Amino acid sequence: MKIDILTIFPEMFSSFKGESIIKRAIENKKVEINTCNFRNFAKNKHKKVDDTPYGGGSGMVLMCQPIFDAVESLKTPKSKVILLSPQGKTFTQKKAYELAKEEHLIFICGHYEGFDERIKTICDEEISIGDYVLTGGELPAMVLTDAIVRLVPGVIEEESHVKDSFNDGLLDYPTYTKPRNYNGLEVPEVLLSGDHKKIDEWRYNEQLKVTNEKRPDLLAHKVKLNKEGIKKHKNKIITDEIKNIKVTEIKNVKPTGKYKVFKDDKIIAITMLNCKNIKGYKLRGKSKTKSGNTILIVKAMFIEKIALKNVMKKINVLNYRFNLALSDPDDDDATGRVLGEAEMLKAMIISSYASYLGNENLDKIIKNINYLVSEFVKARTLQQSIVSDKNIETRRR
Repeated sequence: MKIDILTIFPEMFSSFKGESIIKRAIENKKVEINTCNFRNFAKNKHKKVDDTPYGGGSGMVLMCQPIFDAVESLKTPKSKVILLSPQGKTFTQKKAYELAKEEHLIFICGHYEGFDERIKTICDEEISIGDYVLTGGELPAMVLTDAIVRLVPGVIEEESHVKDSFNDGLLDYPTYTKPRNYNGLEVPEVLLSGDHKKIDEWRYNEQLKVTNEKRPDLLAHKVKLNKEGIKKHKNKIITDEIKNIKVTEIKNVKPTGKYKVFKDDKIIAITMLNCKNIKGYKLRGKSKTKSGNTILIVKAMFIEKIALKNVMKKINVLNYRFNLALSDPDDDDATGRVLGEAEMLKAMIISSYASYLGNENLDKIIKNINYLVSEFVKARTLQQSIVSDKNIETRRR
């Protein structure tokens, strides 16, 4: 990947390019980052790149000619030109992944009052890093470059960014390191258990809790996006997977446990859907058998059973949390916390499992959760009423 940054303050990028992951990415030739001082393209005597705005007003406006010529000198058919502007779409992790796939990015850093509006005609996109105004576009250029470069293959280990915040619509879970006890602050016991299933469940629950507390808007946004994408996902991936599978005449039926494996000389076909790129349930297996045959998944009904099983596990965890909250009547925050978790669970099921469960199962599951919520609220209300009556009786005495 190549990144060219148009700026009148190229010196600002010296330390940025000379430290940490960015430095290593450049040294390892994973990315090429250049700065271009568009003042050098100014054709006037004093190398001026800005002028007063037409119509009057304060400040100075960047002129067309130097920026047009600078972009023209760098641009190729594979270039994507991005204007860094507070009026652009807000930069996100999803956008970082999109831009990391580009071969050549050109960032234009503004300064002073703003750009001549006509500069936007040579740009493919406007991007903002937030709803505030900075002195110039140099810091936003660094933010985008840092976020994008770390996603370029080979810059860092893929696992390091796959589990980042925002990748699955949730914030990241808490992490800990040695010592186990620091000034009375203990590492959660589950992380020391060695039980990876429990650790995964704990981390997912912590993601839900942290996201609900700090960024509840992400949960609503995640559900909205996935509701729009469910049908497309189902048609495009599931239907096409099944349609494109070619299974020759199957012989030698061999039962293995609950499900059957059908073998021929080239493939082993298991009664479930090919789930390599499909999320929403946990299922792992070897892609090759000992004999070298490829495992191929050809039936969709199995995925519904797996999805339903996993969803019921999560509902059981929610039920446990309801009971845990009821066991402590003095925990005033418990009600809001567990009700928030119930809403997040519904949102997660709709976004990640709906296309696999079918409408009938989905309706039953949501009704089940709503029933649990209703019963919890009734029990909590009764519990608080009893506590209140006891307090009143105590005061009377």
